[in-house]
Order: sequence, then structure tokens, then C-alpha cells
Amino acid sequence: MKKLFLLAFVLCAGVSVQAQKDWSKLDQIFKDELYPLAKDVSEITNKVTAQGNVISIIKENGTTSLVKEQDKSVPIDYFNYKLLTSTGRQITLDKMQAHKVVDKFLDVLKRVKEGAKENNDAEVRAILNSL
Repeated sequence: MKKLFLLAFVLCAGVSVQAQKDWSKLDQIFKDELYPLAKDVSEITNKVTAQGNVISIIKENGTTSLVKEQDKSVPIDYFNYKLLTSTGRQITLDKMQAHKVVDKFLDVLKRVKEGAKENNDAEVRAILNSL
């Protein structure tokens, strides 16, 4: 019984460490890729803003924002990700959802940056509205 308990403890500890690594990887992507890209795009168009830990995309039907905020209830650097809409909805994202949203924001902002080089305002608006 002791061996079974010890095995379960070791496996659970491994899963916990893996989850922390996934979150830290997401934080790194946000800090190193997404936020600088959003800052660059915000200089190109007024439809994107990046300030603090918030990245907002202004669309025809409202604004969608991705918020990264530190969870102060945990003694380590742990961040929660939330998706905010202009209708007042606030959706707290789990790990899988946060990865999808960050990837979607990255994809949209990369397309906007590439499209802005050609100076097609209508195309840029269409890309942002597709979010």
C-alpha cells in the first residue's frame, strides 16, 4: 500500500510540475511574442491597443480584450488569463483555452501587420473583424 501511495504521489507531483511549465511557457509567449507584436500593430492602426497586461482589438461589433493578471492568492508567479468583451462578458480561461486565444491573437496580429505593409485599410479591418 505504501508503494502504491508513493507512486501516486510521484505521478501527481510530475503532472503538477508539467502544468506549471505549460503556464510559464504561455506567459513567455505572451511577454516575448504577443505583447511586442501588439505594440507594433498599435502603432500602425488605431484598432489595436496594448497597455500594461491588456491587449485589445477594436472590431465593428465591439472590443475584444485579452487580459493577463497575476493571481495574488498563489505565492509563485502565476497568471490568470481572461477574455473581455465590450458587452461586459468576462471569461476566465483555462490552460487549453488560453493557449487557443493567445494563438488566435498572434495569428490575427501577424496578418494585420503583413496586411498593413500593403496599406489596405479595408483588408486590415476585415482581418480584425474576423477575430
